[in-house]
Amino acid sequence: MADYSKNLLELKTRPQVAAPHSTYAAVPLPTLCVVYHPDASMLGARCVIAPDQALAFGRELEFTDVQGNSCFPLLDPFISRELGALTYRADQVVLSRRVGASGIEYQGRSLASETRFDLIEGRWHILNCSNRLVLSLGLDLHTQDDLAAMPSIVGRNANVVAMRRAIRRAAATDDDVLITGPTGVGKEGVANELHRFSQRRAGPLVAVNMAALPTELAVSELFGAEKGAFTGANSAKSGYFREAAGGTLFMDEIGDASPELQAQLLRALQTREVQVLGGPTQDVDLRVVAATEQHTRGDQASLRPALFHRLAQQHIDVPPLHERMDDIGLLAEHYFADKRRGPWSGELDDTGVASWCQVFVALTHYDWPGNVRELFAVLGQIDLDTDYPAVPDLAPSDPVEAAPATPVLAGDISDDLFLQALEACDYEAAKLAQTLPISRTSIYRRREKLGVPKASDYSAEEVAQALSAHGGDVGAAAKALRVSKAALLRLYPEYGA
Repeated sequence: MADYSKNLLELKTRPQVAAPHSTYAAVPLPTLCVVYHPDASMLGARCVIAPDQALAFGRELEFTDVQGNSCFPLLDPFISRELGALTYRADQVVLSRRVGASGIEYQGRSLASETRFDLIEGRWHILNCSNRLVLSLGLDLHTQDDLAAMPSIVGRNANVVAMRRAIRRAAATDDDVLITGPTGVGKEGVANELHRFSQRRAGPLVAVNMAALPTELAVSELFGAEKGAFTGANSAKSGYFREAAGGTLFMDEIGDASPELQAQLLRALQTREVQVLGGPTQDVDLRVVAATEQHTRGDQASLRPALFHRLAQQHIDVPPLHERMDDIGLLAEHYFADKRRGPWSGELDDTGVASWCQVFVALTHYDWPGNVRELFAVLGQIDLDTDYPAVPDLAPSDPVEAAPATPVLAGDISDDLFLQALEACDYEAAKLAQTLPISRTSIYRRREKLGVPKASDYSAEEVAQALSAHGGDVGAAAKALRVSKAALLRLYPEYGA
């Protein structure tokens, strides 16, 4: 064998000419983003403010739209040619206004000659320019986006761009995937895209809500059962695992599965075999995607560690809406796309544009504990039969307040708080889901766990006694029975009269 040691000792040290590429080298920069504009093609357009350079702020300010093309959203006759200048220094953006320029509102007040904006990652300052368009100003990480169409994933925020890339990477494998994130962020949409971009896209996508599975039937529903395997099994059941053969099984609310069921799921995932109830063990060929809003690690973890590690071969975390306020315009456009009326359904006069500007300012000053689901619910309540919509009644939040380190999850809510909120909401799951960051299915499971009765638990005689004790007041009787009025009337519609 040749001796290279002498040659290496005599070799001159070469200069370093390259550094390994690191995804962590990118630095978030202050970015202006179009949240509302009467021209929908401008939504999501961005302009980066470079450090230590004065950027002319006015009609000729160049943005980049969602397709990567140059655009000029401030090119509007109601906006001055020169509004002022923007400068980025030491975690602050300074906006120096030109005297006599058209108005810019911030937090309901016209900006002074010079305004300093502190930049906190994940939070956004909202600027209303002459009631013609709404801009967000905040830190954003600029990375190349995957422009492959993902209808279920709407947005251009850096967190969403990173999530799209993670979906493509995970879809290229056949690994199981765990999707996490608070309620209402769109975890099912991520599961849909994982299946659509996977090699199993020709196979079925079978979805099951684990929180809605009755505990006593969960095994047969998932793994199947032979005819006569248990009382009431009048026919054979294939089960969700076998129905998803060749495709993808999406198990939503996996954190609500009982510990016993989690143990059986772990074995099925490890062996790719299911034990059919009353029948033989059968092989299954499928991919499993699971989602949860619960804690996955630590003392409050709802998943067994072994099941978590098995599912999280690929892990995708969906960001909450308050971390991507710059996407509200694009999300609203997606919601209104199939509606007869809306902010982009036709020509708006100047008053109509101003009205929608005020609506979007309000939407961007709210923390959205219910995330995208709550946003769509609020958009659905806007009166579209008028060109001048009213501003939604939302509790404002401080746009520069630091975001919490972790979003509030269902597992963070104590039993006492849950029961108090349930009573305050008259035992209505829909109302409670809007009050606390928790899904309806989790509410039903939590009620059962805490022993809160259902309307069907009471006999007709007990209901009649409660009504008599409360003078025929159905609402008061329902509250005394700890059930919702609607549930009581579904069972006893005659009391509605």
